[in-house]
Amino acid sequence: MEISKRQWVFIVLIVLMLVGVGGFWPFVFASILSFGPAYLYLKSIRNSEKKDKEPWSVVQTAFIWGAVSGVFYALLLNSLGGTLVYVFSGNNEDLAFVFTVVLIAPIVEEFVKPLVMFRNSSVRGEIDEIEDGIVYGAACGLGFGATENILYGLSEGYVSSGLLGVLIVVTLRTVSSILLHLTATSFTGHGISRYLVNKESFSVVVKYYIFAVFIHAAWNAAAISGSPLLLVFSILLAIGGLEFSKRSIRNLDMEASNILPNEIRAVQEDKSDWWGASNSKWDQKNIDRNSGVTAPVLNTPSQSPPEQWASQMDWKSTIGTIVFLIFLGLNLFGKF
Repeated sequence: MEISKRQWVFIVLIVLMLVGVGGFWPFVFASILSFGPAYLYLKSIRNSEKKDKEPWSVVQTAFIWGAVSGVFYALLLNSLGGTLVYVFSGNNEDLAFVFTVVLIAPIVEEFVKPLVMFRNSSVRGEIDEIEDGIVYGAACGLGFGATENILYGLSEGYVSSGLLGVLIVVTLRTVSSILLHLTATSFTGHGISRYLVNKESFSVVVKYYIFAVFIHAAWNAAAISGSPLLLVFSILLAIGGLEFSKRSIRNLDMEASNILPNEIRAVQEDKSDWWGASNSKWDQKNIDRNSGVTAPVLNTPSQSPPEQWASQMDWKSTIGTIVFLIFLGLNLFGKF
């Protein structure tokens, strides 16, 4: 796990701020409530990859970035953006609040959370498979969400109801908001890994980033609507997002392992020992001929792209998301 000198400064500043909001012991209580489950989520995401798991220390580096640097930069940029909106809106507090929560915060936070995947050489160097981007993106989001939970637990929960308020706020956010951050940033991470591994155009990063911002914005809009039904929808979608991310990692991991044996043989074969290599190939052909089993190769899909897309889609989550967005739109426009 890498923590730079700058991050240590950020840690001190963030801790002082949080202690100043709620006091030392409420801060400790909220930290345990928030980072304990976040660690379990992080472990679950990392273990979803069965082949070539990401180094735990590097995953922790991404997590720390989200929890420290991501939060610090987001606080600065969100405050700056909110202030500008307030000034240019004629000191309209309500408009500034809604605009900041629904537009500025998603744009800023989904930008700063995954920056470690470009800036840190250890993290970037480990992204050699598509699913790696999902793992590190989720790690960044989890770290960010864990620190954010402490902030809201102290600023909203403790101020209103003491330690009980901290318990309620942090617990609710642990099964909702923190998973939102995990899911949204895992999409950006997916785009980054496609850019780094497949050498696709940088537009793929922008595309997945915009999708992450949309998810985050819809979530925040639901949060400020005050509807209990939307809260339930949000929690269910957040949990579904966690499972979707884990399943995506498993599926991509299985696809990668389908061609791994051939790649290993190609790399590890000693070309100088041409006689031993020839015998090995001959023996392998005999084994394959006798057993009727061929070595794994990269399968060429027989389905057309639309058929592949339809077969891989999680229709339950898709329908739930559509219902959620329709209900959100009607709620925001005052029809319920």
